[in-house]
Amino acid sequence: MKFLQKLGKALMLPVAVLPICGILMGIGYWLCPATMQGGDIHGAANLIGLFLVKAGGALIDNMAILFAIGVGVGMSEKNDGTGGIAALASWLMLTTLLSTGFVTTIMPSIADNATKTLAFDKIANPFIGILAGIIGSTCYNKFKGTKLPDWLSFFSGKRCVARSSQEWFPLSYLLYYCLYGHYFSVHL
Repeated sequence: MKFLQKLGKALMLPVAVLPICGILMGIGYWLCPATMQGGDIHGAANLIGLFLVKAGGALIDNMAILFAIGVGVGMSEKNDGTGGIAALASWLMLTTLLSTGFVTTIMPSIADNATKTLAFDKIANPFIGILAGIIGSTCYNKFKGTKLPDWLSFFSGKRCVARSSQEWFPLSYLLYYCLYGHYFSVHL
């Protein structure tokens, strides 16, 4: 139960960005309704509106990254940013190795069936960001005090965290690849 409470608290960090996105986009659409309807944009108010819509949209479009970093920092001991960097590294590897292009390269038999690749088409989503954040923060909490031999001492302590999250990543990759991919290929 303590883990879920900590996760809920960590989720509040990226969720706090959502009202800002809504305000920016709302004011932007009010100033420039042409951005919704695809019309021409003329004048200073319309340009400011377009700028605000795009600024809010940039945050909404990258919500998965915000969740990865927010959960990584929020679940790390003392809310250390190293957990966020480890989470971002995990998110980048997850989204790259579970992308449709890579999965169809290692499994060409599913390339011709859109139903079988459905699980991998939209892999950059907030759920994957949350998983990457949990991986990054767990690695930070576990490996932040690691002491390596003198000839590897540069990678000791907090510098060991991002590297260790990349070592723990293959397990999460295989679980996601097998379970999620299998579920979508069988049930859809």
